[in-house]
Amino acid sequence: MVATVRGNAARIRIGNKLHSVFGISDFSLSFSRDTIEQDLVGEEGNLFLPGALSIDGSFTACKFGASGNSDALDSILNGTYVTISGAVSGSTHLRWYFTSAQITGYDISMGDASTITEASIDFTVLDPFNVTYDRNTGRVSD
Repeated sequence: MVATVRGNAARIRIGNKLHSVFGISDFSLSFSRDTIEQDLVGEEGNLFLPGALSIDGSFTACKFGASGNSDALDSILNGTYVTISGAVSGSTHLRWYFTSAQITGYDISMGDASTITEASIDFTVLDPFNVTYDRNTGRVSD
């Protein structure tokens, strides 16, 4: 299922601050899992097992001077964790809550009188092996 989520249908929280503090203009969340392959002797085909899970994401903060951006800077400079949670309104299957996210990149594009100063911020979930999905609530959490 592919769907487009509009800003008015999403709620995102970084730390204890809602998306309106950051002025989030873009948000992405990616889940990926590799497959491990092992050759077998005397068998047809190979053995395939699920590999490591990784969860990464990014967001763009347009309210660069907002106090919420200090949480992102603190995470990258001091190695502290950030809680990243969110949901899509009207859906019981699109909710997430990660307590062990860490900011891995912070790229600032300075604006001038006709552009906005933005910060593109990348993050990763440090313990994806603890992530669970609850089909009843639609919540992905660690």
